[in-house]
Amino acid sequence: MSIRGVYWVLLIGLSLALLFQWTSEKREESVSEHLLDAQTFKANAEEGYVAIENNELYVLVSVATGNIVETRLKKYPVENVEGSLGYRVFGESKEIAFNYYFKSGFTNTSPNYVIQDVASDYVVLVDEELGLVKKISFGTSSYELSVFDESLTGVEGKIFAGLYRTSGKALDLKRDALDGGMMNNSSYEGVAISSEQDPYNTSRLSRVDEPIEVLSRSGWIAFVQKYFFAALIGSDDYVYNYYVLPKESGIYRMGYTVESSSSSNVAKSHEHRLFVGPKIRKDLMQRADNLELSIDMGWFWFLAQPMVLVMDWINGYINNWGFTIVIFTILIKLLFWPVTAKSFRSMAAMRKITPELNEVKEIYKDDRQKQASETMKLMKKHGANPLGGCLPLLIQMPFFIGFFFALREMVELRHSELGFWSDLSAPDPYFVLPALFCLVMVLTQRLNPQPAGMDPTQAQVMKYMPVMFSVLFIFFPAALCLYTVVNSAVQLAQQTYLYKQQGALNTD
Repeated sequence: MSIRGVYWVLLIGLSLALLFQWTSEKREESVSEHLLDAQTFKANAEEGYVAIENNELYVLVSVATGNIVETRLKKYPVENVEGSLGYRVFGESKEIAFNYYFKSGFTNTSPNYVIQDVASDYVVLVDEELGLVKKISFGTSSYELSVFDESLTGVEGKIFAGLYRTSGKALDLKRDALDGGMMNNSSYEGVAISSEQDPYNTSRLSRVDEPIEVLSRSGWIAFVQKYFFAALIGSDDYVYNYYVLPKESGIYRMGYTVESSSSSNVAKSHEHRLFVGPKIRKDLMQRADNLELSIDMGWFWFLAQPMVLVMDWINGYINNWGFTIVIFTILIKLLFWPVTAKSFRSMAAMRKITPELNEVKEIYKDDRQKQASETMKLMKKHGANPLGGCLPLLIQMPFFIGFFFALREMVELRHSELGFWSDLSAPDPYFVLPALFCLVMVLTQRLNPQPAGMDPTQAQVMKYMPVMFSVLFIFFPAALCLYTVVNSAVQLAQQTYLYKQQGALNTD
């Protein structure tokens, strides 16, 4: 490496160190602000609000409207520090003009509820003038709320339930690259509907220009985003009109109206199932048909989904997601061993004949056609292929992409620890993994000769490729970096073994 290259590496390293210090200070500030939110949450319960809770959720309800205005996931703190309150799915932030809440009842009514009964895990609200009753309690399983609406006097209007929000962004997820990771927060954010006609139909809210309506028995509608989401789950006993409305007065609206039941044409009461929680695949599969499709697995979802299932099975035994990724990566490399072995043998042959190729290049330096012809003869004679290393790369690329999306969406990795890494879903704060990846790439480059006749400019680009990739990996989630480092290290070991076996390891 030239002196200029060394200077550039040092400059990049110093810049990243300064950025890390700056983001650490930001993280401390965000924790302080967040702990203040905890005080606000408790204070609101005394000023026209009532709070209920179970082992998984804090729920804040507006007494007058009956709206669920805030939910906190107890087991998923915003910050990985002691005292941090849980992540908000529903909530409000005046700083970013954000509001997200749940509303249900009867259309064409404006109730003014008062508390009839309240306990730690439920609240009953009534509007005696309109003859309306609302009970909010926790469902039979975690992260699920039961909202029961009833009309005692036969109020005209359909029963409805809806999600209302002012923005398509998540509330408590970091959005800067150094804290949340490049593309770490760019997973799908929009509305999804599952019906009898279509198991999973999605649309970004910003692209909803006209009302969307889907009539279906059972099904569900949800606003899906990274890690956590809210979903309204329908019952088999009712027909629902699921709807999504264009943005109006700064608010997106999505939900359903109850069109009919199995016992009558017009429902006078209904128990809404409201899921508010993490996107854990095996949990979602048990709640409703196709609800697990809300986890965005990207283009190669058919590869990513079984990967998640295998990793979940492995983690069930070792109970550490970092080691699970390491073991899973090694298993993938063993699976592709026959393909990689064939490719590496071809590359070994290429390495052995490199001196002869250089001689051909020198002898026929003035005759490009003859040079190419003799080069091809020589490679054919020894079974060498300069593109042999591309085949395993092409085969493994869909798996890499699928694994990327799987790791990006796995809430299990959030705040998951491995050694001194406290959060595998965030970038490596110590730059250890990017540095290890750079080292492995350098060793791999030294193991493989540059093709004869490579353009000097291209050769320089290839030379600095490890540094460029390492800088890019600084902004990637630590889990993905861990996978890449282990994958590259195992591949280097496999290649070294085969080169030694083929007698090409010590070839200059």
